[in-house]
Amino acid sequence: MGRRVTVKDVASAANVSPSTASRVLSGQADVDPAMARRVHEASTRLRYSANVMARALRTRQTDTIGVVVPAINNPYFIGAVEAIAQVLTDTGRSLILCDSHDDVATEARQIELLRNRMVDGLVVIPVSATESAAAISAAALDLPVVQLDRVAEGGGTDFVGSDEFEGVRLAIEHLRGRGARSFAFIGAQPTTSTADARLRAFRALTSDDEGARERELLGDFTTEWGRTAAWTLVNSGPLPDAIMCGADIIALGVLTTLRAANVAVPGQVKVISHDDLFIATMVSPQLSSVRQPLATMAQEAVALLDARSKDPERPVRKSVFAPTVELRESSLLPLAATEAAANAATERA
Repeated sequence: MGRRVTVKDVASAANVSPSTASRVLSGQADVDPAMARRVHEASTRLRYSANVMARALRTRQTDTIGVVVPAINNPYFIGAVEAIAQVLTDTGRSLILCDSHDDVATEARQIELLRNRMVDGLVVIPVSATESAAAISAAALDLPVVQLDRVAEGGGTDFVGSDEFEGVRLAIEHLRGRGARSFAFIGAQPTTSTADARLRAFRALTSDDEGARERELLGDFTTEWGRTAAWTLVNSGPLPDAIMCGADIIALGVLTTLRAANVAVPGQVKVISHDDLFIATMVSPQLSSVRQPLATMAQEAVALLDARSKDPERPVRKSVFAPTVELRESSLLPLAATEAAANAATERA
């Protein structure tokens, strides 16, 4: 392996001083254009690459952001990471991704690892609404940290998320407009802020449905749980008019079970979910889902990191954005059919 090409080598080949070569290679504009051209030509010819770690030691910046997600195999978190990566790419930076595997202890180790890697800031989607706070608040003592999508209360950091109550409201309002009067909720245990907020919103917005509390099925954010919970509903008596799922990944399992049980969606049961993943349009019927503005949320998260870097003492900020709902086949039984079904039910009564 040959010796690494240095700035001095480039300067010698370009017949300029090392300080001039350094200014050119760092992007400074106060250099004669002819000299700058010779430096760039020499660096290309010698295949010079900057020593990133040495520059980081000088500037105390690595142009990298650490991102910690609960489970990289969850498509929602993949979407969030892609949105952050795009913002960083647009500003000449990169990210280091860590998976906490839905484990608080692993999450704490990953946060510490990224701190040791001298990242310029951290974006964390917490595993737990309570237990993640300690590691996050410790990191925030010497590093800009933003919690994204989920929040661990007591973490003492900036937060960027979506209005969970508004998302559920939009979904329930749509379902009622399509004739639904009885509801079920299939979601995750309320150990994360998003799971808790969606469950609370569902309860508040379906308080007129006496059976809704008995149709709350709580497990985890997996397709397997969606399958299991849907079988429980199918086997426990009359189905509700509509099922709200806490995440698209759960809804995939729900749709699979309903199809296996010969339950027509949306004819017998309407289904709506959260996250609006790319897979929502790849299933049959296509899935209605609440969409979070991930691109906007990622831009805000990076902006808050930059603001915190410039002013570490500024007040903590919480940025909450409005969701929208994407309506598709799983909840869009034509109104004429909905009215006919309601009339038939009235006649039977």
